[in-house]
Amino acid sequence: MGKASRKKQLQRQQKQYGGIKLSAALIELCEPFEPENLSTKEFESLIGLATVAWNIAVLPNDERLEKLAAFVEEIPDMRQELEIEIDTVLHDDSKDTDFAPATTMLHFIGAMIQRKDDLFPNDNRLILEFNVKDSPEGPHLTVSSAPINPDRINMVRNLHQIT
Repeated sequence: MGKASRKKQLQRQQKQYGGIKLSAALIELCEPFEPENLSTKEFESLIGLATVAWNIAVLPNDERLEKLAAFVEEIPDMRQELEIEIDTVLHDDSKDTDFAPATTMLHFIGAMIQRKDDLFPNDNRLILEFNVKDSPEGPHLTVSSAPINPDRINMVRNLHQIT
């Protein structure tokens, strides 16, 4: 596909989703976390988690928990941290409310999924890849995406964590 054809396809896709680029939608999704005040590395980490949340949010509701569980399995030590915390909560009467990093991450992803549903309920683009680069104005984000449809659900099920 030539450059002009790609540009026309992008314009049609953006029009379909309210004229917003997916990179701008991701940044808006992250707005409560003040992405403009983050270093490039912190911004990239935030976008990575927002990407996981976005891709889970485009799935049908009955498949989201399964994908979130798969994400937990992919993160080293995350499942173990969650099991330890659950065991502590069940057997410790001190009711300490400090959350382990794994639980905090799951709460964060859950909040981002809800935020995506609230802000962009009809945007079914799947994030395939993202790139963050330094620029004089701060971190610059580019995103590759594809619209999700029933034929792509299997691809999403097998999609590994994007980092």
